[in-house]
Amino acid sequence: MKRPFIIGHRGAAAHAPENTMAAIDKGLVLGADGIEIDVQLSRDGYMVVCHDEILDRTTNGSGMLQYKTYQELSCLDAGRWFGESFTGERIPRLEEV
Repeated sequence: MKRPFIIGHRGAAAHAPENTMAAIDKGLVLGADGIEIDVQLSRDGYMVVCHDEILDRTTNGSGMLQYKTYQELSCLDAGRWFGESFTGERIPRLEEV
């Protein structure tokens, strides 16, 4: 019998803050065959990995992602909401992933 194809949803979102490098790395370590991520465009044209259009739920920022430059987004903490050990996780660019 064939093993099912496993996709990590937003990385390993149950183990690390979704759509961060920590979640993506954890998904691969756990044996995912692929990783599903969400991509959005910053105000200055960078493709960044983030699910929500509004930054409030998964970062220490607020407002609409599309109105922020990559420089502004790169300063946000995208990990602490999930757990203190993830403080400092950033919103990655698609090319980093």
